[in-house]
Amino acid sequence: MDAPTQILQVRGLSRTFANGLVKAVDDIDLDVSRGEIVSILGPSGCGKTTTMRMIAGLETPTAGSIRLMGREITGLPPYKRNVGLVFQSFAIFPHMNVSQNVAFGLRMQRLADEVISAKVTAALDLVQLPVGKFGRRRPNELSGGQLQRVALARTLVTEPALVLFDEPMAALDRRLRDHMAVELRAIQKQLGIAAIYVTHDQESASMMSDRIVIMNAGRILQDGTPEEIYLQPTNRFVSEFLGDANVLAIEQVLEIVDAKARVRLRGGVDLWASFSSNVEPGMFVVIRPEHAVVHVADPGNAIEGTVDSAQFRNGLHRWHVTVPGGDVLMAQTTSGPCGPAIGARVWVAADPSKSRVVDP
Repeated sequence: MDAPTQILQVRGLSRTFANGLVKAVDDIDLDVSRGEIVSILGPSGCGKTTTMRMIAGLETPTAGSIRLMGREITGLPPYKRNVGLVFQSFAIFPHMNVSQNVAFGLRMQRLADEVISAKVTAALDLVQLPVGKFGRRRPNELSGGQLQRVALARTLVTEPALVLFDEPMAALDRRLRDHMAVELRAIQKQLGIAAIYVTHDQESASMMSDRIVIMNAGRILQDGTPEEIYLQPTNRFVSEFLGDANVLAIEQVLEIVDAKARVRLRGGVDLWASFSSNVEPGMFVVIRPEHAVVHVADPGNAIEGTVDSAQFRNGLHRWHVTVPGGDVLMAQTTSGPCGPAIGARVWVAADPSKSRVVDP
């Protein structure tokens, strides 16, 4: 019989403190399937770490249930859950060499020495730290990226049903984080394991994840693929949290045609934008900088303004344009001439299909 594809099912999970006055996690549902990596993303204090700790068994829920491989695990201690953890600090034992660190969990299971040796060799090969070269090294002889691989091998060698990553790359520099994000995803896909990646690092989450869950104030605001979250945010918080965004307040709805609306923004500016369910005053239009195009003449569906800054960085031209009402729009492109200079009068055009109405 095939193993179930649904690895984790979280239903109505809550955690309160101070006699219920503080809701760290507030009635959330979450599913993770076999071979899927899901990132829980949000600002400090949003509830993502508390959620992870409840799944791991390190925190007791106030309400709700956690099922792993169809089995209720809500009341089980961590060592009975078959859940692996990779911590931000890596938690490598400094007095043990690499092989001993990786073997630690297996020795707690009282496996035979030859079984442990074979599993440790396979795990270190998987993370590209062959036992013959790295097995006898001490943690202080390894780089940050190598330490992370040891921590990953030590977790994977016990064959957990689910792996939880708690900010595992926070201590690494940007280039190494990007490299490790690609490497971790490749390993996870090769093994077909389910994984949850808890982080505030937007770029790593987008690179690694099949799905991203955005949390704030203990609640899940949106759950979708990285592309869906970025291109189709449902509210202002999500649109501003994941990537750069121009967010413009709607003061009046003037006209609706199919799934597009002509709205009046602050400063008396009219603009067409797409909406999913409804549009009304008090909502916002979101335009990503790469979907905002600077013109020296009015091309239609554009906002007139003045260039405040013009920058070129890493192949991108970016402008900041002040428009009526005081909003500052960001526009960027990867090609073409440098464009208008600071102080120039321009029009920032927005494709209605890529300008989205979102909730407050």
